[in-house]
Amino acid sequence: MDHSSPLHQVSQHLLDFFTMPAGSDALPPLSVRQLGDTIRYNILGLTDNGDLSVSANARFWQAVVAKQRRQLRSGTDDLMPENEELQSLIEQAAMWRFPFKEAKSLPIGRYTLSFQRLPIITHVLTNVLSQAGDYGRRSKTEQSPTLSLTLQNAGVRAGQTPQELRHYRLQVIYNIIRRLAEYSPWRLVEPEDVKKDTIRVHVELQKCTQPELKDHVCLVSGPVVEPVQKTATKMTLDGYLELRTTHMRQVAIHRNGIRQSGISNMDTLMKRLGSAAVIVDLASVRHQSAVTLVRNGLGSSKGASYILYNSARLETLLRTFNDQVKAKVYDPLPPLEEIDLSILEDDLDWEIIYGYLLPFPDVLESLLEQLPQGSCGIHQFVRYIENLAGVTSRYYRHKKVLVQRRSQLSPILYARIYLIMTVRQVLNVVLAVLGIEPVDYI
Repeated sequence: MDHSSPLHQVSQHLLDFFTMPAGSDALPPLSVRQLGDTIRYNILGLTDNGDLSVSANARFWQAVVAKQRRQLRSGTDDLMPENEELQSLIEQAAMWRFPFKEAKSLPIGRYTLSFQRLPIITHVLTNVLSQAGDYGRRSKTEQSPTLSLTLQNAGVRAGQTPQELRHYRLQVIYNIIRRLAEYSPWRLVEPEDVKKDTIRVHVELQKCTQPELKDHVCLVSGPVVEPVQKTATKMTLDGYLELRTTHMRQVAIHRNGIRQSGISNMDTLMKRLGSAAVIVDLASVRHQSAVTLVRNGLGSSKGASYILYNSARLETLLRTFNDQVKAKVYDPLPPLEEIDLSILEDDLDWEIIYGYLLPFPDVLESLLEQLPQGSCGIHQFVRYIENLAGVTSRYYRHKKVLVQRRSQLSPILYARIYLIMTVRQVLNVVLAVLGIEPVDYI
């Protein structure tokens, strides 16, 4: 994890507030995920549950302080038994990068904490829009730890047909891991450039085809099976692409028809959607587990059509805004530093920014945490983009972005346009890592 990430900094501040080194040999801080329920960051119900909560019981902190060679500052079972101590936390947090607005004690033995929203909103929009495709990417040097990825059992070479779906899934998983590695602390090296401490990962169809070799870990790509019999499918990649393209056409027709503007023809658009659907199908379950073919047009997840439909709505909205600027309906978008971002402190805006955009670098980092043990959380990445698409869809339903041209509404228009631009950027990073080409229209 990037030790400069906002969530990591907040966790470290809280750890320092409640604990202190037990000696001179305290360890480097744990990642957010390693803190478990001691410090829990919320995504849903932020208004009622706070942005995060902290265990009030000293017993739940013992495992954390033991791992860190630290000790609790409080000698009581309750970390902050008095309201004055809660206020002390608020006052100390005022000096942090992201201060708290309030702290409350819950009867379930936890404290809820809520941030001042504007500093985080400003941080997220500024960093996402300035870093663009590099948002969440870790910097690397020649001293960075190295990683070598090898694709095993790849089957037919690229471009040859017919290709079995299990081999295509293997290729998809391998490609996604390579792209994720570009955002990780590791520096990718070729097999001939490995060092003694290089992490060597073989992406394979089955665990260790060469068990006598102990110089690498195996990351297994599971089989592709039929929905009823649960036996290995005989359908080829070309056949499945054709099937899923047909499904995408049916979905597009069902959703208020199909717009073809900007796409040379309908077939091009449908093939792109079909290709995206196949990737999402193959990546939406744990890589080592069997994935079930989608035969009836419905999958276990919301799927590519839902993701790309919401992505296309972002593109359409921003394109409409730019067209309206050219037509002098709206004034040009001012620089971000001139925008009143406090407009985005509303709960739904905050859910997008705090729940999904702020932790995106940590999400990227978490996916490869278990790579040295032969595991990768690609399926969690699919779930992340589906959930982000879902909350963005809710935003459309409840918030009007392209408001009427009135001077008092201009600040709302500009703030929301910048938020939409930020969401689009993060969505496009996820799509690029998954190997999915975004679409402008559906």
